[in-house]
Amino acid sequence: MEIFIAGTDTGAGKTFVTAALAAALASGGRHIGVQKWITTGGREKSIDIEFVRKGLSSAHVDGSVEFSSPCCLSFPASPHLAAEIDGVSIDMDEILASYRDLASRTDILLVEGTGGIMVPITRNLLYADVLERIRPMVILVARSGLGTINHTLLTIDALRQRGVHLLCVVMNSISCTGMKDDSDSAIVNDNVKIISTLGKVKVFGPWPYEPDPVGETISKHAAPVAELIVEQAGAGRVEC
Repeated sequence: MEIFIAGTDTGAGKTFVTAALAAALASGGRHIGVQKWITTGGREKSIDIEFVRKGLSSAHVDGSVEFSSPCCLSFPASPHLAAEIDGVSIDMDEILASYRDLASRTDILLVEGTGGIMVPITRNLLYADVLERIRPMVILVARSGLGTINHTLLTIDALRQRGVHLLCVVMNSISCTGMKDDSDSAIVNDNVKIISTLGKVKVFGPWPYEPDPVGETISKHAAPVAELIVEQAGAGRVEC
């Protein structure tokens, strides 16, 4: 089963959520794959994959997880621009071959996106275009506080217009600056309700602001999302 971890925008917490879910799934005895198709901001290795790897190592579950980062670009920008600055071409067919290979060897494959789903991979290809082509299930990571309703509902609408299966939304207590979101609790609580109602989607969270993706606090929040993934893996794809 393939799960794409999408974000409403850059800094929503995709890598953090990916690490937490990988730990929760691997601790259940499943063979997990974690892949980042395109990393920008580091040519030598994927800093996001390394974050996940470090977290799983501290949780002692990394032995049942395979990692992959087929395309790493040095400039911290949208993939299309980062590739142009590096003087390389992004071969999406080659990346998808790596994706299918890893999916064939694992029970559940988690793939982390780059920014939001409307981010361009090349000058004429969006992440959303690829998702429409391969149709994985999607978990959408959204900030919990002020300003998240518009970003989240627009992303939900864009996914559904393309016939992409949205499994759930995870609300993460992080601000657009990457710091703890200090929005009033009334706003946060209503965001969960209104996104669930208007988006017609299961919403988890808000997850608390916590630096350790595999610690006890986050593990409790990751567990029900992992259970939903396992349930859908057994039942087949059902759009929420």
